[in-house]
Order: sequence, then structure tokens, then C-alpha cells
Amino acid sequence: MTISVIKVLIPFLYFAFLFDGTWTFLDDLNYQDQGTTMLERGYNPVNALISADGLANLFSLSGGFHIVYGWWNVLAQYLFGRHYYAPIFLNVALTFVSAYFLFRIVILCGFGRKYAKAFILFFLFHWDVLVWSSLVNLKEILVLALTIICFYSFFQILKTKKNIYYILLAAALFPFLFLRFYLPFLLLIAGLVWVFVYQKGKRKYNLVFVLVIGFILVLNFLGARATDNFGRLDVIGAVPGAFRMALTPRPWALNETSSFLIIPSALHWFFFIPSLFGAWKLSRRSKEVSLLLIYLLIILLFYGSYEAIQGIRQRFQVSFIFSWMQFHFIWLMFRKKVPHSKFNSHKTVVNIAEFR
Repeated sequence: MTISVIKVLIPFLYFAFLFDGTWTFLDDLNYQDQGTTMLERGYNPVNALISADGLANLFSLSGGFHIVYGWWNVLAQYLFGRHYYAPIFLNVALTFVSAYFLFRIVILCGFGRKYAKAFILFFLFHWDVLVWSSLVNLKEILVLALTIICFYSFFQILKTKKNIYYILLAAALFPFLFLRFYLPFLLLIAGLVWVFVYQKGKRKYNLVFVLVIGFILVLNFLGARATDNFGRLDVIGAVPGAFRMALTPRPWALNETSSFLIIPSALHWFFFIPSLFGAWKLSRRSKEVSLLLIYLLIILLFYGSYEAIQGIRQRFQVSFIFSWMQFHFIWLMFRKKVPHSKFNSHKTVVNIAEFR
């Protein structure tokens, strides 16, 4: 409850006393306008999705296929009023949904509950999570939440083999087609790479079959929209571009609109080398975490090879992975050391045996 109150107070105080429109983008104002226009036309969050006219209006207002966050603004303004800050409070609530599934992921990866609770506290108050969910009306927090749910579903498939998690995985992947259409490809590719490297036996080929089928279905659904965009990738510039994406944005190069990222970006730079150490230790600790690290690398290489979509917003969708890397480094550096006992039980047993 204390954490919830603090997280809600941040946007409450900001919009009550400090908001002046400086930290607004073109996209966020468009999203707000889409939600307001849909409500003015008599739609609500339900009939906007299930009626043909409602969907047609969502597509028309979005100017393309990216209708999910426009609908998210309809939902937020329906609940909290036709204000810029309405989806902000919904996004803050979404950080707790993300935290729940992330907590389950940490447990599924073999870590203890004490470690998982400490990490979730770190995640909820992570500098990137706070600013992107509490200050601006953008879709990044929704992308992050769906990504986490996808990984949770996949880990549950590995552990339990229950069909319900196949359904949950499909349900989390589907909105991406109308939010950021290329992410299902990258998620499925990461899954395939991980399965080939870490899985053995008959189960490996079952998983490969499911992932390939998913890849084909997504490709068939998107058609030319996918082939046209992926044809523009600059493979040669992928590596330097990935390095640039990993460190974006530069704290000293931010303009007034994105100046709210000065402190978060400075902290990201400060923890960058330590986070690499944390990633290395995580990969040695759990093979499941390696899937997240593979996905992080694929994301960075993808954006690094596609200059048109390299921006300050794209890295946030994998901030939960960066935050885990950073947290793990801090955990290793500051956890209490358990002193070794002076009583060596193994040697004692040997000596007793020799005495007998």
C-alpha cells in the first residue's frame, strides 16, 4: 500500500502543480485526441473494439494499424475523464501488473522469494519506469507489460506444459500486431535461438515447431507490411547501431521536451558497465535468464540496423532486463556475506574415520 501511494503521488503532484506541457510529444497528444474523439462519437472501451464502426474509427484516427494505444486512451478517459493525465494513472497501475508477472518470472528462473521481492521493489522505483509511466502519455509502458507477459507465458510452458499458457502467450503477442508489429518476430526469433542453444531432447523439437508455426502465422497476417519494412534493415551498421541504442539517450544531448530523461539517462550510463557484469553473472546463474539477454541483444541489433526507428523511446521496452542486470550487480556487491564456519565437517568426518 505504501508503494502504491508513493507511485500514485508522483503523477498526482506533477499534474497538480508542475505540468506545463513542456514534456509532451506529438504522439502523446495524438493519442489523447484519439481517446477524446472516440468518446465524443459515443463509443466506449467495449463497443470501440467489438463493433465494425468502432474499429473503423480507431483505424481512421490512428492513421494506420496502430490502434491499441489509441484504444488504451479511450479506456483511460472513460475511467478517469478526458484529460491528458488519464492514461498516466492507468499506466502507473500497469507497472504493478508488470511487476507481478516479472516477480513470477524471477521465481521461475530459480531465484528465491527474498531476491524476487527486492528486485520488484527496485523495478517499481526504477528511474526509467518512474518517468515513462508517470509523466508522459506514451505506449512504451504497455509494450513493456506485454513483453513481460510473453516471457512469463513461455517460461510457464517450459515448466508446466499447460495449454493455458499457450493461449496466454498468443493473447499477449496478438496486440503487438497493432502496437509494434515487428516485436512478435523478434520475440519468436529469441525463443528459437534459446531453444536451439539450451534445450535438449524431444521437447526441443516440439518447441521449435510451435515457434516456427507462430512465426509463419505472424508473417502471413502482416504480409507486405512486414517484408517492406524488414527490407530496409542495414545489416552492416547493426553492431555500431546496437551499441548506440544500448546507450541512448545521451544525457548531454537531450532537448527541452525530453529533459525529464536527464537523470534517468545519466544513471543508465553510470550503471552500464556494472550492468554488463550483472548480465554475465545472471547468465551463469540461470539458463532461463539467458533468454531475456538473447532478446535484449536481438532488440539492440534490430534497432541498430534500422536508423529510422532509433529513438529515446525504443530502449524502454527492454528496461526491465536492464533493471534486472543493474539490480543483480547491486545485489552481488551489497548482499551480506555469510562467514565460513571454522568447523570443517568434512575433515572432521575423515579424522574420526581414521581414528576408528
